[in-house]
Amino acid sequence: MSRLPLTEDGGKSVDGFTLLEVMIALGVFAIAVVGLITALNTAVEAALEVRQRAMIRSELESQLALRMGFPLQTQRLVLEAKDNHGIRVEESLAPYPVKNKDGIEIQNIKKLTITATLDKQSETASILINN
Repeated sequence: MSRLPLTEDGGKSVDGFTLLEVMIALGVFAIAVVGLITALNTAVEAALEVRQRAMIRSELESQLALRMGFPLQTQRLVLEAKDNHGIRVEESLAPYPVKNKDGIEIQNIKKLTITATLDKQSETASILINN
């Protein structure tokens, strides 16, 4: 027959955790998990935003390169998002007054402005062209 270990006060010793200790441990664990999920969500949103900005800038560069070789013939052009990889592009061409060092206006200078929009993010680029 085996004997149970006794404590100093004569009662039986109990190995294990109380319900309160387990609940506190679960609470601390839950707080840590919530913090990690929040940090992960923030990191994913930031990565998505960076990806969208890169796509917008790539589209702007592409449209600027295209217009350097083939200038816009109309005053305004709009490429809808559904027809252009999900990126809406607006191009406008307007006369731009430029004077040389003698104060004489240079003719046929126009400002090409291109705005690319993806979801809620938008970027604009402008160049001067001799049309």
